[in-house]
Order: sequence, then C-alpha cells, then structure tokens
Amino acid sequence: MSADHHHAHGPANRGRRVLRTAAPLFVRFPSTRPRTAVVVLHDAYGLTEPIEDCCRALAGRGHVAVAPYLYYETGGKEFRPDNEHTAQAALSLLAADDLAADIAGALDHLTTRLGIPTTATGVLGVGATGYLATWAATEHQLAGAVECDPLDGIPAAEPGRAIRSLETRMP
Repeated sequence: MSADHHHAHGPANRGRRVLRTAAPLFVRFPSTRPRTAVVVLHDAYGLTEPIEDCCRALAGRGHVAVAPYLYYETGGKEFRPDNEHTAQAALSLLAADDLAADIAGALDHLTTRLGIPTTATGVLGVGATGYLATWAATEHQLAGAVECDPLDGIPAAEPGRAIRSLETRMP
C-alpha cells in the first residue's frame, strides 16, 4: 500500500440513514385513566422545557400528551429564542417523510400501546409546526388540530388558550 492512500475506512453506511424509525417520544400521563390524547409538535426551538410544561398541562387536564423529538437524528437539539434563524433553518432541513413517520409513530404508540383511538386524539402544533398539526388531523382523521404561538418566544406564550380550543374538538 502506498503512502498516498488517504481515504477513510469507516462503516459503509456512515452519514446515510439505514432504518426509518419514528422519533422517540416525551410522554406525560394524567393521574386518572385517560380517554383522550394530544400529540404536541414542538416548534423550531425543539423539545424545550416550555414544550414539556405544555405536555404536563395537558396531562393535568386528563389527556395523555406525547411530543416526538423531531430533532432526534441530530441529538435532540434545542435552540434558544435568540437563535431563531438557526432554529428555523434546522426545522427546514427536516424531511417531510420523516416528519410524517414521526407523527405516525406517536399515533401508533397511542393506539397500539395505550388503546386511545385517533378519533379521541388531537394534535397541537406549536409555532412553525402549526401546518403539520392541520395536516396530521386530516391525514389521520384526528379529533382536532390547533396551532399556538411558539412557547419559547419573548414574552413566553401561554398554551392554555390553545389547549382549551383543542378540548372543544375532543370527544
């Protein structure tokens, strides 16, 4: 072998997706037996503490709340509100097929493992994922979809109005 041999000998699949899997889920359960569920789609900032707080608020109102880590392939990144352009750029890099698989995975968890039908499930799209909530509700025949402002914005948005609006669509 010559000294001019410079290419790497890493795994053949380096940098390529081999398996299509749904994103891991942040899940919060209510204290009583749940009849309904809400899928929370985080905004461009990622699955941040305010998104987790929103899931806790939903669980406090009797819903199972699941939030897929849409940035799981890049380590579950979170962006600060002062990095809005970077966050928006990261969100724009997510493939539509991957987002659809992540939503389908969350719904599969709710229906298959928890027995909550899609007709008793809503979806809350936060900030830039509001359009995904509408798409998911139509595609999967969900009980309803609502959008709310980014929860990491300045000043911080309060998701209560969006949650109450979604509940009017739930069984």
